[in-house]
Amino acid sequence: MAKLLTLQVARGVAANLVVLSHLSVVEAKYTAGGVLPSFTLYGMAGVDLFFVLSGFIMVAVAGRGIAPLQFLWRRAARIYPTYWLVSLVVFAVAIVEPAMVNSSVVGPISIWRSFLLVPAPTLPLLAVGWTLIHEVYFYLVFAIFIALRVPILAGLVGWGLLLLGVTAVAPNQIAISPALQLVTNPLTAEFMMGAAVGLVWRERNMPGAIIAGVTGFAALALSIIYLAPTLALITSQHFNVLRVVMFGFPSALILYALAAVGHRPVSLRVPKLLVALGDWSYATYLVHILVISAVGRALAFLWPAGGTSASLVLIMLGLIAANIAGAAVHLLFERPTLIWLHRLGSRIQPRLVPQSSN
Repeated sequence: MAKLLTLQVARGVAANLVVLSHLSVVEAKYTAGGVLPSFTLYGMAGVDLFFVLSGFIMVAVAGRGIAPLQFLWRRAARIYPTYWLVSLVVFAVAIVEPAMVNSSVVGPISIWRSFLLVPAPTLPLLAVGWTLIHEVYFYLVFAIFIALRVPILAGLVGWGLLLLGVTAVAPNQIAISPALQLVTNPLTAEFMMGAAVGLVWRERNMPGAIIAGVTGFAALALSIIYLAPTLALITSQHFNVLRVVMFGFPSALILYALAAVGHRPVSLRVPKLLVALGDWSYATYLVHILVISAVGRALAFLWPAGGTSASLVLIMLGLIAANIAGAAVHLLFERPTLIWLHRLGSRIQPRLVPQSSN
């Protein structure tokens, strides 16, 4: 299936929203210039857009006409190798200077859980890996749908009702179980939203795309710039529920509009650089904290007084360096590794696909 270029652009935007969010933290720590407005922290909405996109991709592309083990192989090939590469770098840093890695985490970090993306009481070694733990959960549920040949809509409804039931009857168990906290997390609704858009997209009937897109962009901008800071979202007891409403739902509307463009007969010219940013987005997302932290530390050493000028340099260098590092990891490791693993999967396909399905 042809690549949906508009969605690649959305991936690149999502990754750089997250970069900006973390740049606001790095700026406050190392240069203290106050250049980035406080709402920049809520560039974390890029994660919500990623989750919605993931649900869409599962339904529209990755899960169609494929056996469950093939699906899991391709998903694992997509996320694990590059994640392991960057995690190994973080692990090496942790051995040399433990205080430099996840200094805000209270409690021990489980190495094996970090590398396998298994739920744990603390963040993984590579902090952004928490989102990949959610992704693995999504993949496993979707593989079950494929294996049991459950219609996607019925599966989504049943999944949602099951999670609501577990949340209602087992709050005490959820409070002490990282696994239950994962499976009942409200952020799962964002994956479901994306999957629902994928179902509509497959029917090739997507009315009201312009209205949805304008509404989604306006709502997301309003949430990031005004609502989230006003409500102090980051400290709210209902953080995940509110971010689904403020970031997830607008992201689903934006996705609906972008996906609808793919059905239009008129070709859309998408700048190659924006598509490339989307191609690099996963690698950029994984490496960006390492890169911008290194830039921040270097500037703090070279420019100890900090201030506005130092912050401006940090922001420009941080954004550029994070994307260049993402491009390098993608081109030199992620893409060739993914191609090799897909070929390997094709060679062992008879073992992944039951004979009865041929």
